[in-house]
Amino acid sequence: MKKIATLLLALFTFSGISIAQNAATPNAGFENWTNTPGSVPYDDPNNWNSLNATTAPLPFVGDVTCYKATAIGEFHLGAAAVKLITKNIAGNMVNGIVTTGTINTSAQTITGGIAFTSRPDSIVGWYISTIVGADSGFVQFLLTGTGGDTDTVGHAIFRAPSVSVSTFTRFAVAINYHNTNAPVTSQWLLSSSGGANGQVVNTTIWVDDLDLITNPTLRNANEIKTGISLGPNPANNSFRVFNQKATPATVTLYDAIGRTYGNWNISETETTIDVSSIAPGTYIYSIIGNDGAHLVSGGIVIGQ
Repeated sequence: MKKIATLLLALFTFSGISIAQNAATPNAGFENWTNTPGSVPYDDPNNWNSLNATTAPLPFVGDVTCYKATAIGEFHLGAAAVKLITKNIAGNMVNGIVTTGTINTSAQTITGGIAFTSRPDSIVGWYISTIVGADSGFVQFLLTGTGGDTDTVGHAIFRAPSVSVSTFTRFAVAINYHNTNAPVTSQWLLSSSGGANGQVVNTTIWVDDLDLITNPTLRNANEIKTGISLGPNPANNSFRVFNQKATPATVTLYDAIGRTYGNWNISETETTIDVSSIAPGTYIYSIIGNDGAHLVSGGIVIGQ
């Protein structure tokens, strides 16, 4: 048990330093889970690893920190999300984590991940958080090269704000690239505690619908598939959404930390979006069909 606590503290130290639906994100909406029966039964999201298999079987004190969240209000789309809670287990502070890497409690490391060779622009997702004291959770994405875990190509980290968020809110963070090397491996790490101010019991984060935004290749492929595109980009006072199939959908504009700057319904083959009141800068747009399907995402620059 002591090694688990040490592992988590090591993770927080790494996550705090300034280095850092796609192949890199299996089960991105956390819809698919596997149940493990026992004295303390638990669920783990398919294709992700947690500490449940280590902490649940502990005699007399077994507990879990990763949960399948299916209650109303605890998931964004679909029927489930992942819920991570920091707990005191056998006298040790243990935060909830899930990762696409490999957890080694003996070596006190998280290594590896999923083979991935692209260079996406940013990570996006949806979260709810319960803040206790000064503690809060985070979502981290890491790209490594041929040198393995010591060869950081790029990373992005979203830290939940210092106030609790009770309804699902979108976040988006640009990936910071450190060199021009081709990535070899990707790794997601989600945690209920950030560690910078110490782990606090009952600090909680819910995460759903993770994704990577890649411009322009992935966006162009989606534009061809859906018949939806926009321009001009950069835009000044307005841009137009071209919707060849007249698919009913909603266009939402976000900044880099997930704040919403507008929602516009579209159902015509062409719609003009007025952004004259929005400050110049780089924003992320997301177009979601009325059936909840993700259609197109990308970045747009709003000029002077």
